[in-house]
Amino acid sequence: MIISGKDFKLTPSLKTYVEQKFGALTRLSREPVAEIKVMLDVDHNKKHGQVCRVEGSAIWRGRTYKAGEKASEMHEAIDLCVEKLERQLRDAKERWMSKRAGHHGLA
Repeated sequence: MIISGKDFKLTPSLKTYVEQKFGALTRLSREPVAEIKVMLDVDHNKKHGQVCRVEGSAIWRGRTYKAGEKASEMHEAIDLCVEKLERQLRDAKERWMSKRAGHHGLA
């Protein structure tokens, strides 16, 4: 897992939170997620105040899945991004399982 921060100091507690949340994606399938990258960014906008942005990507079965979210608080953006990425991986796993079952005449 690669975690990077842009325009702010990545604290150990925030890094642990990211590892915990995105680490849960590795348990979605028996086949492990090959790589997870997370980029955290804080945009200090005069008009909208502080905007926290999280972009995550995961490689599973040779394909890259990406998600990004913005929120006023970093933990909220992390949670939303994980949900999006988890949904993409779960859908991909279901498609893969149904194709696999169809090839063996089990569907």
